[in-house]
Amino acid sequence: MQNIIVRKFKDQLLSLLYYFGGLFAYTWMMIALFPSMKTADLSTIYQQFPKEFLKFFGANGIETMGTIEGFLSLEFLSLFFILIIAFYIGSAAGSTIAGSIEKRTMDFQLSQPISRTKLVIAEILVGLFNTFLLVALTVLSMYLLGKGYHVSLNNHGLITFGFVATIFLWSFYGIAMLLSSILKSKISVAALTVGILMGLYVFNALTKIIDKLAKYDKFTLLNMYDPQKLLTNTAINWNQILVLVIILLVGTIGSLIIFNKKNI
Repeated sequence: MQNIIVRKFKDQLLSLLYYFGGLFAYTWMMIALFPSMKTADLSTIYQQFPKEFLKFFGANGIETMGTIEGFLSLEFLSLFFILIIAFYIGSAAGSTIAGSIEKRTMDFQLSQPISRTKLVIAEILVGLFNTFLLVALTVLSMYLLGKGYHVSLNNHGLITFGFVATIFLWSFYGIAMLLSSILKSKISVAALTVGILMGLYVFNALTKIIDKLAKYDKFTLLNMYDPQKLLTNTAINWNQILVLVIILLVGTIGSLIIFNKKNI
């Protein structure tokens, strides 16, 4: 099993670097822009935008837009950050079962002296670790670039954000694994994973804009991921973390059950 984990990690290393390269470049651009944007009085600029527009993209209030936490949340962390990693998650989980069956490589893997369960668990561990790595390296980039551009970020807030973002994205990995055990192609898994995230994002945004939908905000996972609050308040809602962990476990265990019963 250890050999499979090492091999899978090496196989995904290049694509992992591509994903991180995109996240790092965007992080660099945002933090490098902030000092000059701040002098332009961001709060005044954002006041010109409709409130609905700001709420849709994750802004909690005009007064916070002049802070690095508010700026990063609106321009990067609320959507683009999780969207990029969701592409990785959908692709990695899709390759685990659906992609391997589609490419007819699953027969060879199952011919090795290892059970189906151990094979999939090895892939899941690699996917979860790589997801953690993408979040951790992005958080580290924000910290180092902040130091380089003399932009002050709360260290505790960065750690809190990194922890919650990892668990949040792991829950989507569980969903993607379940989809991978049901669907027949890697592309379908990746597309549906990203589609679910975008659907939840839009619905969550609408609950903040439309009063009649406000009471339904608890029915979307995006309600458990608020980067601006995490970076500033550093408070963790452990009940929400438990829900996300349960989603991860249900998704991964469900995928194992379905895969073990699947006729390949």
